[in-house]
Amino acid sequence: MRFEKYLNSLTISKMALKSLGKLFFVPQIFMLILSPLATYLEFASGSGYRICYLASYMILQVLCPFFSLWWPLLGFREHIEGGGREALLVYKKSILRELIEVFIFYVLHFLLLLLLYLLFLDFNYFPFLFIFLAQSFAFFVVSISLAFLLKSISVPFIVCLIYEIFFMGAKAPGLDFMNMLSSYPPEDLAGLFFPYVFIFVACLIILPLAHLRFRRL
Repeated sequence: MRFEKYLNSLTISKMALKSLGKLFFVPQIFMLILSPLATYLEFASGSGYRICYLASYMILQVLCPFFSLWWPLLGFREHIEGGGREALLVYKKSILRELIEVFIFYVLHFLLLLLLYLLFLDFNYFPFLFIFLAQSFAFFVVSISLAFLLKSISVPFIVCLIYEIFFMGAKAPGLDFMNMLSSYPPEDLAGLFFPYVFIFVACLIILPLAHLRFRRL
């Protein structure tokens, strides 16, 4: 019985991804093609190894956390703001499993990207994997939670985009505590895990609460 439920959830996740059509390939194009291409062009311009390494780290900060919300929001649009919401919730108490499955699907693509950087450019970003995962999970949780509460996917997209532009493009004095995106790789264990552990734990609490509220709206 439990295995059947798991297969059903995978079916729903697969159908959600297939419903995207050509939009399904946008994260793959940006993450697996444009991101390595930007690094290659930086090399071709004559930049040294260290500069290219830091530039690629910033590219990962800009592109990858944001695309953690692409497949979940667009794939489950009908379930969040359309007629599919009522029909789905009649048969299922929760769609969190399906959303997490799609997020894991994104994580697998991100791991592939890091592997490509390691194999072809000798850029090892795996020591910072927890940072990337915590950032991506935060973007995923915030966007999905806002979508649940507002029954709209457009606002979460705008909020996350503005957050990235504001904190990556501007050094806002006094607001460093709100910025989980870093321009440079951390140099010690404290930078690797603090405050990302707290961000990850907070997201684990926020997501089920937002989904509970969504079911009651």
